[in-house]
Amino acid sequence: VMVMGEKLSNAEIREIERHKYFLSERHGYDVGWDYAREDWLRNHAMKWRNDRHMRRQALQREEIARYKWIESEKVGYDLGRMAAYDWVTKYAKMWHDWYDQEHGDAER
Repeated sequence: VMVMGEKLSNAEIREIERHKYFLSERHGYDVGWDYAREDWLRNHAMKWRNDRHMRRQALQREEIARYKWIESEKVGYDLGRMAAYDWVTKYAKMWHDWYDQEHGDAER
């Protein structure tokens, strides 16, 4: 979603709305969406985006490890990197779509 020349995800927009609420509470008046957006982008966006990325990567690694274990059990030996490659080629796109839907980046 483009907001004043800045491409923001749905999750980022919701985070800015949350930030606006807390800023307004702290100031004792409605600070406005533009002020909240600018403050969030300047002071919080980088950390929020990094934390979100790290959580996404950790969940994806867990999913790949689970797939590797299941597929290795089926054949009776550790498939190693081949299982990870297999998961990426077969399921990565579907998993990313699911993640975006579950965690607020997809259009509803």
